[in-house]
Amino acid sequence: MSMKDNNYLCPKCKGYLNVGGHILFATKTRRKHKGLLMLDPTVGEYKYKHHDKFNLEEGEMVEFACPICKADLTSLNRKDHAMIWMVGIEDNVEYDLYFSKIAGNQSTYLVAQDNIESFGDDAIDFDDIYYE
Repeated sequence: MSMKDNNYLCPKCKGYLNVGGHILFATKTRRKHKGLLMLDPTVGEYKYKHHDKFNLEEGEMVEFACPICKADLTSLNRKDHAMIWMVGIEDNVEYDLYFSKIAGNQSTYLVAQDNIESFGDDAIDFDDIYYE
């Protein structure tokens, strides 16, 4: 399944977050800097685009919000992760997609029913962090 072709949605308003080959988020840092981030939609890729004057510092917490409804996308289970929905273009299965809100932390989890896939150098056992 090509991740770039999947649909990514806000779990609150169900609006589409993917535009032009990226996933779009409104973000804010603890330093009160605000900007839009365009993330690579390929799960396990950690490239992103941003305005030249909106830079993230390694290790800082970044708040992610839906650019449509402004809802906070912080996971209910884990405050250092955000969660959106991914709908597979080939199988039409809805996945919960969790990703770290800490700049530079490479951990992503794709969850559908009993199936859990972990991605990234910083990923740990999903059960350890979500079912403590």
